[in-house]
Amino acid sequence: MLGLAPLLLSFVALSSASNPFDAKKPTTTPCTTHTAQSSTPTHNVGKGCKCTSSDSCWPSQSEWDILSRQLSHPVFNVVPPGYYCHDPNYNAALCNAAKANSANSIWRSDQPGAEQSDNWEFILPDACLINGGNQSTPCSQGRVPAIGVNATTAADVQIALKFAYDRNLKVHIKNTGHDFLGRGLGPGSLMIWTHHFRGQTFSKNFQYANGKKSGFPSITVHPGEQWVDTYGFAAENNVLICGGIGPLGSVGSGGGWPLGGGHNILSRHFGMGADNLLELDIVLPNGKLVTVNQYQNTDLFWAVRGGGGPSFGVAVRLVHKVHPDTTLFASFFEALTATPDAFVSLLDLFHESLPALSDAGWSGYYPFEAGSYFALMYLLPAGNTTYSNATMGVFTKAAAAIPGVTIKTDATTTYPGYQSWFDQNILHPDHVIGFNYTGSAVAGVGVDTASWLLPRDLFSNKTSAHAMSEAILAMPAGIGQHVAGGVVAETDPDFNAIHPSWRKSLVDVSIFGAWADNATQPDVNVVRQGVTDLLAPLRDLTPGVAGGQYLNEPDLLVPDWPHANWGYHYERLLTIKKKYDPTNQLLVVQGVGSDGWDSEQICPL
Repeated sequence: MLGLAPLLLSFVALSSASNPFDAKKPTTTPCTTHTAQSSTPTHNVGKGCKCTSSDSCWPSQSEWDILSRQLSHPVFNVVPPGYYCHDPNYNAALCNAAKANSANSIWRSDQPGAEQSDNWEFILPDACLINGGNQSTPCSQGRVPAIGVNATTAADVQIALKFAYDRNLKVHIKNTGHDFLGRGLGPGSLMIWTHHFRGQTFSKNFQYANGKKSGFPSITVHPGEQWVDTYGFAAENNVLICGGIGPLGSVGSGGGWPLGGGHNILSRHFGMGADNLLELDIVLPNGKLVTVNQYQNTDLFWAVRGGGGPSFGVAVRLVHKVHPDTTLFASFFEALTATPDAFVSLLDLFHESLPALSDAGWSGYYPFEAGSYFALMYLLPAGNTTYSNATMGVFTKAAAAIPGVTIKTDATTTYPGYQSWFDQNILHPDHVIGFNYTGSAVAGVGVDTASWLLPRDLFSNKTSAHAMSEAILAMPAGIGQHVAGGVVAETDPDFNAIHPSWRKSLVDVSIFGAWADNATQPDVNVVRQGVTDLLAPLRDLTPGVAGGQYLNEPDLLVPDWPHANWGYHYERLLTIKKKYDPTNQLLVVQGVGSDGWDSEQICPL
């Protein structure tokens, strides 16, 4: 997940002066009654609804105590990040820490009750704001689960899931909170928090559970690992792993990113995250632990690689195929455009150049601000200056000749390996060339997103290439992620569950809308509808199953979300879901099987 954050209501600063690695661990409260106001209505469980904390079926304190004694850590009350900024639980030190770190993605990933986008913590008009209201303003529990399990072993996950399964409890699985639909939270639910379930191992020739050698080097991770650590571990072992590119590296490497497909700036050369999964251990909704790979439970192996988590179970061990590390040649480009016509002409040139750039081995990102700004950060494995000038140089020279276009940055450099590129461009801003991607780490604000995949055919036709440029001109800002083609295109569309349109696409275009803390629900609705409407012209260019959205950057209001997420794969996914989760224990927003349920997946419609 990498992107800009254009605000459709107002603009906010995208960077923080605080050091993200100084973030403090959260303070958890024991599992006893706390005073955040509940937002969960009572449900008719007899009608097929899930049991929540407001229902009489919710476990008693003695049942939670028994569960605690079976786990590595006692269960705890999950509280909103702003909990200690409001009476009667006001704590000056904890409130000040929350205020200092509210926009810090590392700190937020360490808080069990936090999402990176704080709108998913609330049920408006009630909220529990860190930087809004005052000490006497009531703190609402909102969508933050009632009880949490700090799961640090597979057995913890098994025990907690079985506990929830036997009692029909509403349950959510959460690691870092990097989810644009807030799937890790849900009102009145039990949270299984995997953030501290850590561990990584490297193998030169991974051996499947049945004893067969894979022939591939691998890195095995547990669900609490984050890319900032996994990339460093890969570098220590002289390998390259395709992972998430979230600024500051706080996206999880053992959870939703690979299960949702997962793209990387080098996916063109090494495949999607889901393509590189060799084996997983999955805890099924009933608490049973199973291993899935190309030899065992093959239907479930197909489904979890792109079907999204945790619709089929909870992944507690994931094995990523890795690749030899390599020198990377990078091209950086920034252009300012004086008029909308100049902007569209520049985009036309770029879109028509994309197939040739892709065929030459380039892939990367192009953030834009409509009518005024366009940038590139592109990589070429083991490239050289001569090769670059013969490919990317053709585009940059032609761009400079467009009337109304001023070139701000046109630079090339070489990195000795992937970790070096990531450290200098995504993790730390000290040596950034051109657009500062670390500044696009937006956390602690209300954010809505939308994305759409653009097939290669669109770029090979002047008419459709221009239509894409005109559509982008209408967007306040966003990012084109040229991450497909190459190995992604060469992979069988039915190899795994990701949308088959990935295999014909070149680019994932993503846009973001945001709102202030004091926004009302009507304000939020306007932003959400606006984001959906802005991508409508791109959806119109790809009718039927020709396009789709990236599961990890989903649009809440996208038409026909099951097929926008998975195309014709959805029907097969639904069959597998019914096999492994017949009681619909694990349902999330826009997850397999959640159509036909209310917006919080508590009661069937």
